[in-house]
Amino acid sequence: MLEEKASQITRRYLPMQIEEAESALALELSDWRRLDVEWPIEIKARLVLRLSSEAAARAQAYEDAMREQQLRHDLYEARVAYMRDKVLGDADTARAWWLEHHREVHQPIVWDEFNTNILPFVGRAEDAQTNAMRTAHVLAQVVERLEDDPARHKLFVATARLLMKEMDWPDLAEGLTLAEQREFQPEQSATKSTQ
Repeated sequence: MLEEKASQITRRYLPMQIEEAESALALELSDWRRLDVEWPIEIKARLVLRLSSEAAARAQAYEDAMREQQLRHDLYEARVAYMRDKVLGDADTARAWWLEHHREVHQPIVWDEFNTNILPFVGRAEDAQTNAMRTAHVLAQVVERLEDDPARHKLFVATARLLMKEMDWPDLAEGLTLAEQREFQPEQSATKSTQ
């Protein structure tokens, strides 16, 4: 009966929790108990638990592995928190991190990779500077794509101009018109001079 009772309690604990198991056993067995209804014998016990050296070694190895896993997890969490809170907090810090991250590389720094893979994650939604930089990056990519297609470029500018007028931003629409005129002026004057 005593062994059965002890077994029921100790199986709830890991080997490295031997002290907790002893305490639970002590609580359970500290009062007088009748072993059998037929026998008028009562007992109370204080048990000391010990692990065999082999079981203790296995328990220690398990505990070490768990500690190592927890340490890896904590380091990972710290790296993620550092990236989220510090590096990706603002665009200037992210650029400095990118430069530091690539200082040992003996190749030119690829800013397109930064703009595509890092910049979209910089800052928070309410950060106007970061949102402006994201928008500027997208617009720069649009302009690059439209350089080789004058017809689509003209369509994009006309659409953007119309959108700006609808948003009641005539000054920006006018600025877009002037930028387009400046862009096409050298070609037009070169064409006139060859005629």
